[in-house]
Amino acid sequence: MVTVCIVTYNQEKWIRQTLDSVLAQQTEYPFEVIIGEDHGTDTTRLICQEYADRYDNVRLLPLKENLGVTANWIRCVQAGTGKYIMTCAGDDWWHNPNKIQLQVDFMEAHPECVCCHTDEDEYYENRGVLKKSVKQTNGVIPPEGKIQKAILSGGEHISAVTMCICRSTFEEHIPAEEFARRRFPREDWPILLVLAAYGDILYIPISTATYRIGQESITRTSDYEKIIKRAQQDKEMTEYLYTLFPEWGPFQDGPYFDYIGYHNALHAAYRNNDYKSAHEFAKKDKTNCWAKRMASNYITFKLFRWIQSKRRRL
Repeated sequence: MVTVCIVTYNQEKWIRQTLDSVLAQQTEYPFEVIIGEDHGTDTTRLICQEYADRYDNVRLLPLKENLGVTANWIRCVQAGTGKYIMTCAGDDWWHNPNKIQLQVDFMEAHPECVCCHTDEDEYYENRGVLKKSVKQTNGVIPPEGKIQKAILSGGEHISAVTMCICRSTFEEHIPAEEFARRRFPREDWPILLVLAAYGDILYIPISTATYRIGQESITRTSDYEKIIKRAQQDKEMTEYLYTLFPEWGPFQDGPYFDYIGYHNALHAAYRNNDYKSAHEFAKKDKTNCWAKRMASNYITFKLFRWIQSKRRRL
C-alpha cells in the first residue's frame, strides 16, 4: 500500500532513529521501505545494510557515485510499488506511530486529493529545543485545494517529511527522468508544484513527524559557496518549471535568484560570526533588511548578532 522513501547521505548519527521510527508504524497492511544511500563517506551505508538484512520489507539501494537528493529520491520511488509514496530524510523521524495509517485512510476517503500533509514538530539540534505542532502553535492555517499559485509564490511551506503522495498522479504527470537528469537541488517543492496542477493538496492538523534543524544539510549550510550555488540551481529549476505551465507567463524572477544567494550567505555569515564576509555579502544583497544594514560596520554587526542570538534566530 505504501512505499516509504528514505534518502540519506552521511547521516550515521541519526539514521537509526529515522529507520526505527518508520518501522514502528502500526498499520493494517504491509508497507515497504526503500533506502537511497547516496554514496556517503561515513558508516551510514553499513547501518542501512544492517536494517535491510534484518527486515524483509526494507531494501537498500546503494550507489557507486553521488546522485544528489532529487535523482536519489526519484530512483527510490521508481524502485517501489506502493499505491502511496511517503518520505523521510535520514536525519528526521516520525514521532507518530499512526502516521501511515492516518494519511492512507485520509487519501482513500478523498480520491480528489493528490497529496496530503500534516503538522510537524521541529527539533533544534544545537539547542536541544523541541517545538511541537509548529503550524497550530503559530496559528498557521495552510491553504487547501488547487494551491499551485500559493506554492509558486512561496506562500505555502509543506515539509516533505509530512507528505503522502498518490503514485498514479506522480507517474502520470511528473517528468521524473528530466527532474533527475537536471539534478534539482530539492525534490519536494518542484514535485508538489506539479502535483498541485492535477488535484487537491489537503492538510491534516495532526503532528506526525519531526524535522531536525541545526545540523549541516542541503537546506542549511555554513558554506557560502554552496549557498550561492544553491540559489542559481533554484533559478534554473524554477525557470524549467515555467516551461511546463505556459499559463504562468514568462519567467521573470531571474533578478531575485541572482541576489537571494548573497542574502542567504549574509545570514550564514552572522551564524559564523564572520563580519568580513557579512560586509561583502551585504553589498550584493538587494533586500532592504536589518541584517544588511547592520553589516555596514563591525560594531553594529556584533550588536545585531547578539540580538539575534538572544532571540534564538541564529
